[in-house]
Amino acid sequence: MALAFGSFGDPFADSVAPPETPTVRSRLGQIREAVDRVCLTTGRDPNSVRLLGVTKTLTPDQIRPALEAGLEDLGENYIQEAREKATRLPGARWHLVGHLQRNKVNLAVDLFETIHTLDSVSLIRRLDRRCTERGRNLPCLLQIRLGGEETKHGIDPDQVFSLLEELRGEPPRSLRLVGLMTIPPPGPDAEASRPHFRRLRELLVTILERDYPFWHGRELSMGMSDDYLVAVEEGATMIRLGRAIFGER
Repeated sequence: MALAFGSFGDPFADSVAPPETPTVRSRLGQIREAVDRVCLTTGRDPNSVRLLGVTKTLTPDQIRPALEAGLEDLGENYIQEAREKATRLPGARWHLVGHLQRNKVNLAVDLFETIHTLDSVSLIRRLDRRCTERGRNLPCLLQIRLGGEETKHGIDPDQVFSLLEELRGEPPRSLRLVGLMTIPPPGPDAEASRPHFRRLRELLVTILERDYPFWHGRELSMGMSDDYLVAVEEGATMIRLGRAIFGER
């Protein structure tokens, strides 16, 4: 005897599977696809853009899926957090994307692949001495404060060339200046960051034109979860993504 559903019909006919919860792997895939599209549109090689997963406040267990999905570079704001995580996440390349305190220079040289946040001659000289002692050629970026925010670390654009001229007299021996980093001031949307990203790129072009013998690269570390595609359009070579990869914290 057939089962009759009467006026209610098939109870499964209109059922819809709930949407899958995004995973770290799926988010990374979407980010890479979006970056590839922008690079194709702007005539760039997608391999010229490196993704950094920013891991502030995350545990190693929360970070590990990103490494398993192919992410190689991790950015950390605090040296102590990076030390603890690095012991449990071997193989990752760690970048310091937070302020470097002078009393943490020795630890930073031993731990990080790249430091993004240099902002004074005295810090550069101290870091360079430690690099020489440790036999390291450490890539570093100058942090540029484009929004004029007093609460942020960084060098004001009008001070960059006086800093570089001071270094010309006694160039770094082991520390390698390879580019610029910035954090734009908060804005209503991603487009609000574009003038700051463009200005950083133009500043790098001017530095390269002046041919400083101790300048060794064209890196632009700019763009975070809300504005990274605009940053790629403006020439970013490293984008620093936390929420876009790992979800809300």
